[in-house]
Amino acid sequence: MHLTDEQLNEYLDEAVNERAQIEVHLSACGECAARLSTLRKLFNEMESLPELALTRDLAAPFMRSSGLPAQLPAWLPLTMALQAAAALIVFIAAAPFVIRLIPDIETPSLSTVLIQFQTQWTAWLDRLSQFHMPSLPAFSLELSGLYLMSALAVVSMLWLVGNGLLLRNQW
Repeated sequence: MHLTDEQLNEYLDEAVNERAQIEVHLSACGECAARLSTLRKLFNEMESLPELALTRDLAAPFMRSSGLPAQLPAWLPLTMALQAAAALIVFIAAAPFVIRLIPDIETPSLSTVLIQFQTQWTAWLDRLSQFHMPSLPAFSLELSGLYLMSALAVVSMLWLVGNGLLLRNQW
């Protein structure tokens, strides 16, 4: 059985407990002795190489700069509040449509629940196959499709810019 590369490296570093056993093996095994000789030559060549200075600091991109603000910017809570308000408005606007899709289920016993579930499931599938988007309530203000698309584009851009500002200092 031959010595592993790890054992040979530890032998060269004089960090092995079984030094006598390894020396006995090296005296009897030409292949391991040749590998040890190759490793010694490699380490000698590496130690004889000149020291080169790096052209740039490799640690700089990974270290946090000390110039980061200790507190959050003043606009950050406002941005978070506006995003939360927009999400709440969308949730409230969608709630009536979602509530109409969810049937009421009572659960007196497991068999009754399973029967009701099957009945409700098939009824829901029937309703889903005949579902038409509910009409929006009539507004006195008429909105064109171009106006709605423009508003959506502006809101999306504001959202992207806000998130870009939030993430700006993290990279």
